[in-house]
Amino acid sequence: MSRTRLVVLSRRGRSSLPAAYWRRLEAAADVCLVQRDDAPARDQAVTLLRDADLVGSTNLCLPRMDGALLDALPRLRGIVLYATGYDHLDVPDLRRRGVGLCVMPDYATIAVSEHALALLLSLATRLHLAHDRSRAVVRVDTSLRGVELAGRTLGIVGVGRIGGRLAGLARGVGLRVVGHDIDRAAEALAAARGVEMTGLDDLLRRSDAVALTASHVLGRPAVIGRRELALMRPGGHLVNVGRPDLVDTAAAVAALRAGDLRGYAVDDVVVDAARDGDLLDEGRLLQTGHSAWWRDEVLERGAWMWGDRLLGAVLGHPLDAVTWPEPAAPHLTRPLDDMVRA
Repeated sequence: MSRTRLVVLSRRGRSSLPAAYWRRLEAAADVCLVQRDDAPARDQAVTLLRDADLVGSTNLCLPRMDGALLDALPRLRGIVLYATGYDHLDVPDLRRRGVGLCVMPDYATIAVSEHALALLLSLATRLHLAHDRSRAVVRVDTSLRGVELAGRTLGIVGVGRIGGRLAGLARGVGLRVVGHDIDRAAEALAAARGVEMTGLDDLLRRSDAVALTASHVLGRPAVIGRRELALMRPGGHLVNVGRPDLVDTAAAVAALRAGDLRGYAVDDVVVDAARDGDLLDEGRLLQTGHSAWWRDEVLERGAWMWGDRLLGAVLGHPLDAVTWPEPAAPHLTRPLDDMVRA
């Protein structure tokens, strides 16, 4: 029986994983490591992956896994993604083709929830704008007037790992919290932890600020569009640490310009500075370029967790599988990372 062939795509090369993982992976499979700074084009991807049974990749290096590429990779049976979100992948299509997908749902929970609170605090205090004014990046007469958060209400859309943790942080600065989630299990857990759960429209009407910590599904419409923005309290704040597609950016920009929305913070880059630079200069639009996860602890934790999932896939123990073509092997008596460290 031929050995499993694993192709790993990573910008950091061998430093992506602890050495112990490389030793275990190379003992259990034929491993090909491809160090690169971006995703390969389709022709390159076919050449690199045509003999792969499993592909491990960071989002930065993952090629577009559409039907045309998957048709050219008949051996592929699993993708192990160094990421929490996977809305850029067509999961039903992967399932139909018998291609598995494993992700890392909890490696950046602490960092992203803290980032969400930081964005809200910055919108409220105008901290980012005060910094820009002190550097003469914006006009000296630019207003730094903000608001206090204590006693206000934060609505959290998506109260899973990140949203649930954000709820605790928000209470710590004196915010009341209400939540909404379409996942019944997440909703029940949040309610058990003391978060008042309600419908989306009611949440929008009651909240002084709204934070989006929900996941996004490929092809789904925005959660917050023109109608939802109209339901929010005048002068409210909106924070998005999920995918940009959770919010209709054009509608949010229009609400900012009309003064209905006081501030919008998003962990990405969503507007053209040449067209909407005034909103950036005025501090009403805050963009952080998908940096919420970029923390020392997350990088260390992520290396172990990715190694765990790569080794799990090779050994037939898929971990955090969104979908997988074969039944999982019998339950391990101890975590794979403990086995590696041993």
